[in-house]
Amino acid sequence: MTGSLTLYLDNSGDPGWTPPFGKSITTWYIAGGIVLTPEADQKAGIEVQRILKKYIPETQRRKFTPREYEIHYHKIVGGHDIFDHMDHSARKAMSDEVFALIKGLNPVLFATAINKTQLKRVYGGRAYHPKALAIQATIGRFSFYLEREDKIGSIMMDEEEYRKDKELQSLVHTFRRDGIMIRGTNYQPMYENTLTNILNAPSFTPSHISPGIQLADVISRCTWTHFERQKSNRFNELQPLWDSGERVFEPSVVPARSRWI
Repeated sequence: MTGSLTLYLDNSGDPGWTPPFGKSITTWYIAGGIVLTPEADQKAGIEVQRILKKYIPETQRRKFTPREYEIHYHKIVGGHDIFDHMDHSARKAMSDEVFALIKGLNPVLFATAINKTQLKRVYGGRAYHPKALAIQATIGRFSFYLEREDKIGSIMMDEEEYRKDKELQSLVHTFRRDGIMIRGTNYQPMYENTLTNILNAPSFTPSHISPGIQLADVISRCTWTHFERQKSNRFNELQPLWDSGERVFEPSVVPARSRWI
């Protein structure tokens, strides 16, 4: 077994159920991740800092907390918070550099796209919560990828997301004890995996000090925009990077479209 990889995982969208099952106004929930080698990880750190420094002058940086000095794709596109000094052309130029960086790292991408309305319609009361399902499914496929490639790996997620989400805390604590298990009649995906090639349980770090998590934010957001809003230019740029092993299709859509009601 050779090689060590890290999956940086983030999410985009509201995990709440849509009417008539809940009050969420969006249909899709995404867990998306980027897999980096140690060398790509190091390059990402250098380049993310270069991009931030290029587009955010020190006078602007001092107006915000250190936690806000990071690549956050939704805020870049909208010109919010630390990016509010930038016009559209500058924000596009920054986005261009971020996507060029992702492609230049030659990573492998994973994502699970949950159609919350169809999930509830197909499985009713048996439906897994969208956030839990998206995270489990994505980590599970990463684990199978590691086995297929004969590599070991680790998982890194946003500390802030973990801190404020009791359900996520409980979910993470079960990973090592029970493995990644998604079961049920005709449930897709349906597999069982004990994460044998993944070191320890998922770890957590503040996103502003983790370029990998910042890039995972970009992956998950552009994937969400593709499914939720049919705005796919950025998503299409990344098409060659999705994992494409035997019987694997990334991003994975849940439930399978063939089961939509």
